[in-house]
Amino acid sequence: MDRQRRRELRALNSRAWNGEKDLFPVSKSLDSTLKKNTAFIKRLRTTISAATQSTFLQEIRTVSLSKYLSEIISACYEGLCKLKSPGDIEAGVEIVSALHQRFGPADFTEHLGWLLGKGMATPDKSFLKTLTPEAREKEEKDRLVRQRVLLRVVTELWLVDVLRTLDDIARPDDATRPTTGARAEPKPRSSSGKGGGAEPFPLEVLKDLLNHDRDHANLPLLVIFVKAFSWDILGIKAAGQDGRKTVEEDGATKGAEETEGDGSEEKDEGAGTDQDGPFAPPELQERFKNILKRYFEDVKGHLVRDQKAIYNQSRKNAEAYVKSGEVFEDRQSNFEKQVKAQERLVANAQVIADIIGAEMPDLKDTDEGNAANGTIGLVKAGEYLRGQGEGPGIWEDEEERRFYENLVDLKGKVPGILLEEVKKKKADDEQVGRKIDPVEAAEAAKAAEAAAADDQSIAIANKTIGAQVDALLVRLPELISKDAIDQMAIDFCFLNSKASRNRLIKALTDVPKGRTDLLPNWARLVATLGQYMPDIPKGLVDYLDNEFRSLQRRKEKEFLGQVRLSNIRYLAELTKFGIVPEHVVFHCLKVSLDDFSRMNIEIICNLLENCGRYLLRNPETSPRMASFLETLQRKKSVQHIGQAERMLIENAVYYVDPPQRPAIEVKERTPMELFIRKLIYGDLTKRNYSKILRHIRRLHWEEKEVVAILHKVFSKPGKVKYGNIHLLAILLSALYKYHGEFVVGVIDQVTESICLGLESNDFKFNQRRIAEVRYLGELYNYRMLEHPVIFDTMYKIMTFGHGGPPVPGRVNPFDLPDDFFRIRLISTILETCGMFFNKGAAGKKLDFFLSFFQYYIYTKNPLPMDVEFLVQDIFALTRPQWKLASNLEEASKVFQLAMVQDQKTSGVERVVEPEDNDSDVSDDEDGMVPDEDEDDESDDDDGGEAEDNEQQDNTSRYNSESEEEEIVVTRQQEEVDPEEEAEFEREFAKMMAESLDSRKFERKQQFDLPLPIKLKPRESTAVGESSAANEAGPSEAPPSGEKMAFSLLTKKGNRQQTRTVELPSDSHFAIAMKKKQQAEKEEQQRIKNLVLNYDLRENDDYEGNEKLNAHHHNRSDLRLNKERGGQRVRKLQLSDVDW
Repeated sequence: MDRQRRRELRALNSRAWNGEKDLFPVSKSLDSTLKKNTAFIKRLRTTISAATQSTFLQEIRTVSLSKYLSEIISACYEGLCKLKSPGDIEAGVEIVSALHQRFGPADFTEHLGWLLGKGMATPDKSFLKTLTPEAREKEEKDRLVRQRVLLRVVTELWLVDVLRTLDDIARPDDATRPTTGARAEPKPRSSSGKGGGAEPFPLEVLKDLLNHDRDHANLPLLVIFVKAFSWDILGIKAAGQDGRKTVEEDGATKGAEETEGDGSEEKDEGAGTDQDGPFAPPELQERFKNILKRYFEDVKGHLVRDQKAIYNQSRKNAEAYVKSGEVFEDRQSNFEKQVKAQERLVANAQVIADIIGAEMPDLKDTDEGNAANGTIGLVKAGEYLRGQGEGPGIWEDEEERRFYENLVDLKGKVPGILLEEVKKKKADDEQVGRKIDPVEAAEAAKAAEAAAADDQSIAIANKTIGAQVDALLVRLPELISKDAIDQMAIDFCFLNSKASRNRLIKALTDVPKGRTDLLPNWARLVATLGQYMPDIPKGLVDYLDNEFRSLQRRKEKEFLGQVRLSNIRYLAELTKFGIVPEHVVFHCLKVSLDDFSRMNIEIICNLLENCGRYLLRNPETSPRMASFLETLQRKKSVQHIGQAERMLIENAVYYVDPPQRPAIEVKERTPMELFIRKLIYGDLTKRNYSKILRHIRRLHWEEKEVVAILHKVFSKPGKVKYGNIHLLAILLSALYKYHGEFVVGVIDQVTESICLGLESNDFKFNQRRIAEVRYLGELYNYRMLEHPVIFDTMYKIMTFGHGGPPVPGRVNPFDLPDDFFRIRLISTILETCGMFFNKGAAGKKLDFFLSFFQYYIYTKNPLPMDVEFLVQDIFALTRPQWKLASNLEEASKVFQLAMVQDQKTSGVERVVEPEDNDSDVSDDEDGMVPDEDEDDESDDDDGGEAEDNEQQDNTSRYNSESEEEEIVVTRQQEEVDPEEEAEFEREFAKMMAESLDSRKFERKQQFDLPLPIKLKPRESTAVGESSAANEAGPSEAPPSGEKMAFSLLTKKGNRQQTRTVELPSDSHFAIAMKKKQQAEKEEQQRIKNLVLNYDLRENDDYEGNEKLNAHHHNRSDLRLNKERGGQRVRKLQLSDVDW
């Protein structure tokens, strides 16, 4: 809404709050009929738009609506919920303001405010819990769509002082509130939140939305709020409001109103924006900003948490892919959903950060702690393969090493006396056979008596300890984390006894069926307790060893396969903790290798896959393991085994000892390249970009290596932080004055990269492609490009692979119907620089492009919600009054109308446009191309000359295009002979002139319906363009009064009628018709003369031939000659006529 109009409404609405009457003029006699009132309510509920605004205001003036206020209030609320475009919202604000001024706050505004507040309230969580997940998701989606509109409506109404605070609203059906007559004066405390009063309505709404939003589902609503009201409420100018900028030598930027040589209109607009300050006072601005900052801090934590979860999930997927060769579809789809949700969250958070001036969190794939400890990665893996790694060593990664080596020290967690029972018995055993001193014997007897008393008390207490041990053992199947394992080990130490340990060993040997995932955790528990209770690991290993021998004796029992695999997996996990002795595990391998059956092959492969790498990389067992692998390979090649078993062995051996491969090379960079990359990729910020510019200008530009590095860095905006892309454009713009060829090369590389992205269409490059189109738009903002480049790029994005405009139903492999990424690319460009295409040639091109863009959208599948919101935001940003089409048919009609309008005006513009570009280039001081806003004037002045002298114009067009090419895209050109160049230009100009002359009188396809003849007794009629194709021309004698009559064909019902339309004879249409009819008559006469002359020659030739050879011809020959003659006549019509 226009800011001046907003202030006018604000003043009128404030007077209405103060109790003034007759602010909105109404007619003296009001229409109180039921039909008028119900029609008004119905339209208010369904059709609030910019087109119907004047109708509503007129009816508010003339219709008596006071009896139906309750229905009007509910209908107004429903109509406001259905608004879509910014133009509709402005119309809604005007209508609500009119109703507020006519009926006052007590009867209308307070009740409407209550409904709006109810619509903006967060849903009840208890109600949401009762819904199914699908219904809950649908309810949440509907709420976001509704509140997306209502938030803008509420804020606009607050800005025009229709809404004030929550204290100024009342429930519509509240019977306890005073009547209208009793309320004589307004509330004195309603002062828009000033002076300690109640909070403003939008502030309360934001508090309610954001304070309880732990999942940050309302972040898109906040993005809409800050984009629309960053200046009016927050006092912060959003990007693009200052106009296109010019970069100075030191990197400083100046807006359009500060740049010399720009149009006076831009100056006036910029000055008006500066003088018109925000609506909210400074203290209220701070309160809004504080809410945004607190919410943004919570969003940053959410971003970091989700990034860690995505990284962990990606690692798990990679491990699953290594182990099984595939990633399950449900896991992969969940991972993709997480990535898309994270991308949307990052994009929305970036908008908030730009507005409030906060820094985005550093979202790395790994946290700093893991990076410092050497987590798995390409570089660490390469170091390990070269034998230079310092991290995991014999383990796969640092996490696995910590699991198997970093065991909790029980002595520091529990009292030492609970761990000394076993050691005490060992000490007693060591004293057997030693000579006993009598004094020591007496002391030992006293100690034995005390111990016996203690044993008796423990035996009494053990009745309850047994139940505690049972409760502890029940928790064994729930041990799924390292912390839970360590806690259970500590808890068991407080119940330590011989019986408790025996019961623990028995419980550890009873593995639940199908729960092999518990074996590593139980092995860690055994290893932790085995530091001070060695009988637990010894008893467990003995049990597993005996079970293995027993299973080997029962080879014929096929149903014991699962037990065998569980047994060998248990032994493998205990081996990695160093609990199983070396001879036991190699005994299992040897026994299985000796009896090389299918069952034993599976045992060998399971043992190798679970602890084979540990045995091979451990220096103590590496020689024996290497020897065993060689024996296994020889036996596999010698003995006849099945293909499945052979594959099992090959996979296991490959997993344990993969073949040698070259080390992953770390790319070596020169110090200069590292310095430049650090400047651009690491240090570049808003505060220091001018300092970085000075560093870049001081580099040795005469060295080709330095220029090549800079070209590579400036051509890859995807490696810069997304929020710093505009800074990269500023640096490039500042370098243009000194290194023009370099800048042009970078721009060429970026456009070529965009085209390459369209050809490859690879999902993994999507972020880079988004950055490239954003970079291109920023270069336009800083006057390095002109709008033809932007529009050419956008058209190429939408039409690449289609061979023209997209057609519904025709599949393009580069742009599938369910692929919406090209829409994101176009939206990114328009969001970056689309707000500057508002007038002149660029404005017309954008109008045509948006109609094509709308048609392109409907050739796709139905848009997802995020893409649909993105499209709505783009149209609201570039063309707020644009009415979006609802289906493909409407979009096609809008596109066809735009094409027809473009064809009417394209003839002159295409001829004059190169000269305009040339003049624009010469007018610019810095050699850069300015706006196209001044092109319209030159188009009107030069249109006539282009039609009078076409050959000269074509030559000048070619020259102007070559000059523009030299200025904008300077390249190292090859030397060309001047004479050959001149000869080429002459031939080209001649060819263009012949082409234009040959097509000058071509007929266009015209309306081909025959005109019904209706005699007019008054005057002779002349038919228009629609009947010219049917040989019905205008009357030769024009009507009196210098008028020319035309017949207009109309259709009423099923009947066709003709009407006479009189136009001035000197009008453009009449003159054009006269010229056209005269040309057609001359053409017909010329063809007629040619045909008659040819017939005379044919008759003379035929008579001579008949006298000489009359007896050689018959009637069939004559007929044949006539037919041939007719064919030649038709050939003459095409070839001999001078068109």
